[in-house]
Amino acid sequence: MKTHAEAMERKSESLAQLKNCLERSNIAILTDYRGATNGLTVKQITELRNKLRKANGEFVVVKNTLTKKAAKELGFEGLDSFLEGPTAIAFGYDDPAAVTKTVLDFSNDNKATSLPAVKGAFMEGKVVTNAELKAIADLPSREQLIGQILGLMLSSHRNLLGIMNAEGRQMATVIDAYRQKLEKEGPAKTEAPAAPAEAPAAEAAPAEEAAPAPAAEA
Repeated sequence: MKTHAEAMERKSESLAQLKNCLERSNIAILTDYRGATNGLTVKQITELRNKLRKANGEFVVVKNTLTKKAAKELGFEGLDSFLEGPTAIAFGYDDPAAVTKTVLDFSNDNKATSLPAVKGAFMEGKVVTNAELKAIADLPSREQLIGQILGLMLSSHRNLLGIMNAEGRQMATVIDAYRQKLEKEGPAKTEAPAAPAEAPAAEAAPAEEAAPAPAAEA
């Protein structure tokens, strides 16, 4: 039999775990997993948990009083009205759209009881209505958004490469046409260089004056 101290220690651990889940999650969907009938079976809960795990989420059955205390200590307001009757919370730690879609699709697929039935949700410090929750579920998943962004980025790069390649092809066409023109014309005829101008003739040196003839002897 558990002692009072052990029960308090376990309650304290559960409170700490709940606070950790609420702090880490970017969305918390509060659900009724029992409804008016016997509720979800262990097999169904396990199946839902596996699906949420793939979306980086988890499905936790909680105690209302403990959850109210955790929310109060964290300063989260507006959850008390949802914490009535059997409650399980789907926490999402990565993609709110993927977690929301998983919970709503699972409820729709379980036509016999439509469980888990959504009571309300809490996202980024605010209460989310069921209508807003459905709108969130219709958003593309994070993977789809990343794929769309990458597609746009690659498309612009492809266009840029196409333009660059087109300019390169045009330049190559111009160069090839010019080469063909040169080949048809043959080598250019070069004119013989003009003979250098003759240097002016040197001026003749003045003739030496003739020596006077000797006088005839008498």
